[in-house]
Amino acid sequence: MSLGMAPHRLERLLVALPSTRMGGTERHTMDLARRLAARGGMAVEVAAEPDLHPALLPLLGPGVALRAAAIGWEAAPPEARATRQAAAMRALVAEVTADAAFIPLPWPDAGHGMLPVLADAGLPRLILLHLAPDAPPPAAVPALGLAGAVLAAVSAPLARRAALAWGVPEDGIALLANPAPAPRTLDRAMARAAIRAGLGLPPGAKLVLFVGRLEEIKGADLLPYISDRLDATLAIAGDGPLREVLEDAAVMDRRGLIRVVGPLADPTPWYPAADAVVMPSRLEGVPLVFLEAAAHRCPVVASAAALEGLGEWAPRLARIAATPDSAGLAAAVAAVLADPAAAAPMIEAAAAHAARQTPDAALQAALGLLRMALLRAVPPGTPQEGMPL
Repeated sequence: MSLGMAPHRLERLLVALPSTRMGGTERHTMDLARRLAARGGMAVEVAAEPDLHPALLPLLGPGVALRAAAIGWEAAPPEARATRQAAAMRALVAEVTADAAFIPLPWPDAGHGMLPVLADAGLPRLILLHLAPDAPPPAAVPALGLAGAVLAAVSAPLARRAALAWGVPEDGIALLANPAPAPRTLDRAMARAAIRAGLGLPPGAKLVLFVGRLEEIKGADLLPYISDRLDATLAIAGDGPLREVLEDAAVMDRRGLIRVVGPLADPTPWYPAADAVVMPSRLEGVPLVFLEAAAHRCPVVASAAALEGLGEWAPRLARIAATPDSAGLAAAVAAVLADPAAAAPMIEAAAAHAARQTPDAALQAALGLLRMALLRAVPPGTPQEGMPL
C-alpha cells in the first residue's frame, strides 16, 4: 500500500467492510461510499467478502469499486477469525493504494484481525461502530492499534459501549449518526390500495409492518405472538434464520393475518401503506427502518431497546411499549391503530427528526472525521496549514 507522508488531499479511500450479510450497517456504508465519491471527489474501493458482492453490486455508484477480500466477521473461534482476517488485510495492504481507510464495524470485535494490520501500515483510519451489546468490559482489552485512529459510533449508548470494549475514554468516541433517506413522493392512497391488493386484503384492512432481519436480536420470534393479540394483518418483510419458523406460523394462523413477504428490494412503498411499523428489537444502533418509516410519516411502535439510540427523544418520536414482551408491544400497536389522530403529533415530530438527519449532514460529518484522521497521522512538527480534504 503506497503511503508516504500524510496526504494533503484525500483522493483514494479504502473501505474495509467485514460484514458477511446485508443489513443496515452495509446499506449505510454503501450510501456513504457513493456520497464520498460523488461529493467528496475521491475514488472509493470497498473490500468485502466475495459472497457479499452480489448484494453490494446494486449499491455501487460512479467512483466506487468492489474488491474481494476474506475479511468477513464470521461465526468462527475468535482467534481463527482474527488470523484469517489479518492475513487477508496484509495482502490487501500490499495491493491497494489508499490515502486513508474507513472501517465500519457491525460489532466491537468485528475488526480484531485487520485493525492492527492497518495500524502497522500507518494508514490514517476512521473506525465506526454500528452495534454493540450492553456488556461489561472484557477482562483483557486486545491490542488493536487504535492510537492515532479516529473512533466513532452511531449513537451515544454505542459510544459508551465502544469505549468499554476498546479500553479508551468515552469522550474519545465521536458520533456519526445514520442519515435518514430522502422521502419519496408517493400517493399514500394509491400505495395503500396497491399493497393491500397485493396481499389480498380489502382496502380498509389494518396493516402492521415489520421490516428487518428475521432473528431473535430483532425480536422476530415475538411476531406471531404479537399478531395473536391484534385485529390487523401483520406483514413480515425480511430474511434470516427465523424465516421458516415464521412461515410455519403463518400457515398455522387460522385468521390468516400473518403474511411473510420475504426480503424487499425497496420497502419504501410499504411505509405509507402501513398503519404502523412494529420494532420489537432487543438491540439496535440507530435503525434505518425507524428513519425510513418516520420520513414517510408511518407511526412506529417499538421496544425501548429498539430506539435506545434516540435517547430521551424516543417517547416523543415513537410509541414505546411499556414492556418488551409480545403483550406490551401488541398493546402499544393496538393503541396506535385505535386512535390514529392521537398519534399525529408523534408522527410529525418523527418526520421532522428524520428531515434533520440528512445524508448531506452525515457526509460532512464523515469528511470532518476523515480530515481528523489525516491530521492525526501527520508526524510531529509537520505544518498542518492548508490541508483540506
